[in-house]
Amino acid sequence: MARLKSAPPSLSRPPVRLNGVPEDSQYERDRGSAKDRGYDATWRRERRAFLVDHPLCLGCDASGHAVPATVVDHIVPHRGDQRLFRDPRNRQPTCKWHHDKVKQLLETMWQSGEITSDDLNLDSEAAVNLTRKLRDEEGRGGSNRHNRPAP
Repeated sequence: MARLKSAPPSLSRPPVRLNGVPEDSQYERDRGSAKDRGYDATWRRERRAFLVDHPLCLGCDASGHAVPATVVDHIVPHRGDQRLFRDPRNRQPTCKWHHDKVKQLLETMWQSGEITSDDLNLDSEAAVNLTRKLRDEEGRGGSNRHNRPAP
């Protein structure tokens, strides 16, 4: 029996990004490529240097855990503003979990006026409280790969 190599168009769904926006949406087309948004060779060098200077996730550190930072987050979302994008004071070291979970929720709260831009720092009281809440909800209290102290 022959195998179906791909789903018929009526059964296939567009790929969905982590934030729930389909990759082929108008938003994605308007957003441009990573390079168009400034994530070029200069950014990669700056990112590497920043992570060397700031090796631990700020959010984990503020919560009492030593976890390596793997992402350089723009504290205030730059939304294409190259001044904000390039400003080294607008950067914080994060682990993927803090960037993808905590920071995304903080940005939503900030956009709705629930918190201030200062609360977008992962060592702010709002961020630390949100981190604790999410860890409790996910059963991340203190004994998994995310929370274990770095060797």
